[in-house]
Amino acid sequence: MFMNSNLFEPGKSKPERNFVQLAVKQNQRFDGRRSNDCRDVVLTFGADWGTVAVSLGDTKVLTHVTCDLGAPTTSRPNEGKLQLNVNLGGVAFLDEVQTTHDQRSLTLNSLLERTFRSSRCVDLESLCVAAEQHVWCIRVDINVLNHDGNLYDASTIATLAALMHFRRPDVTFADDELRIYTEKEREFIPLLFLHYPVSVTYCIYKSSGQPIVDPTLLEENAADSVIVLSFNSYQELCTLNAGGTAPTNVRTIMQCARNAATRAKAIVDFIRKALSMDEERRLQGSRLIQGLVGLIGETAHKLSFRKLMGQQNQELQAPINEKMEVDNKPIAKPEVEEVKTKEESSKQETDIPMDSSSWLPQDEDSQELPTPSEASSSKAGKGKQNRSKSKGTKKKLPKKQDHSDSEEEAKQVI
Repeated sequence: MFMNSNLFEPGKSKPERNFVQLAVKQNQRFDGRRSNDCRDVVLTFGADWGTVAVSLGDTKVLTHVTCDLGAPTTSRPNEGKLQLNVNLGGVAFLDEVQTTHDQRSLTLNSLLERTFRSSRCVDLESLCVAAEQHVWCIRVDINVLNHDGNLYDASTIATLAALMHFRRPDVTFADDELRIYTEKEREFIPLLFLHYPVSVTYCIYKSSGQPIVDPTLLEENAADSVIVLSFNSYQELCTLNAGGTAPTNVRTIMQCARNAATRAKAIVDFIRKALSMDEERRLQGSRLIQGLVGLIGETAHKLSFRKLMGQQNQELQAPINEKMEVDNKPIAKPEVEEVKTKEESSKQETDIPMDSSSWLPQDEDSQELPTPSEASSSKAGKGKQNRSKSKGTKKKLPKKQDHSDSEEEAKQVI
């Protein structure tokens, strides 16, 4: 039973791997998506602050954020703490062997810590109540309810949405006494962020050099290498995790990074819109979702990425082979392009001497010489330039003679 337990997970057997690689070679996927299409992201906010359920296709993750007062570390006495805990108890085929369960949980936990803790997305200094005495300890519990591939992206989206949705109580520290206010006394305070990281996963196969974004569990297990890129809303790279046996070029990695940056920015905008809609719902006093069953089964309060963002999803998801599609587009106005090429050629001619002046030495005589653009402007200018050149040559001759005369006089005196 324990020897063949990995076969219950899709994509672990050799026939399944060969079948997936043949499909990828023909640019086909089982759910009908293209290689650069992502599944729809659905958010559901709970009644408690920091409770968010995220579904990425059939992959579902539930995240809950809590806080507590504690003592800071000796190395950073003015900063709070951020702890991330991953629980894979909801996935049945991972519980059959303890090694697979521990390996998946450790890799996912380390990736989340690099994305959120190492990149310092949360302002931990704002969580300090009293230096070297009391700080806020933020705990994030990520519970995997169903695993159908791309668990990294679903976990990062759920963690970011839960941290942005979370509110902590207000605290005052006076005369060595702590006072924690309730929500009725004072409004809860949101966390402060320095940036908003989101991860995007790609799978690469040896049979095809074109990577696949947002893979399913079958495609992820049959892949030869996996690349996980984390970008923030400013399109800055936060983390990069790559591993596997498939050879990758710099060009493919850069194209994946560009598409991942646009995808991360769109996801952050979607989370902000979803949070604003949840705040309006709370101000109106509508019924809030309570319990795990309500978060999973409720359909009225689910916020879809495709519905909120509209057609921006298709525009932001740039294809990997951008140059191929640009060449295939029909040209409507060739005359305009000819004019542009002439203008660009004229600009290049004028830019060449300007660039050379930056690194060539300039003398007093060289400043009097005209630029080549003035020489080609008019015929009258050419005569003036020739005169100026002749004058420059005449000026140089007496200088050399004077210099030589001075040397002769010096020799005679000696």
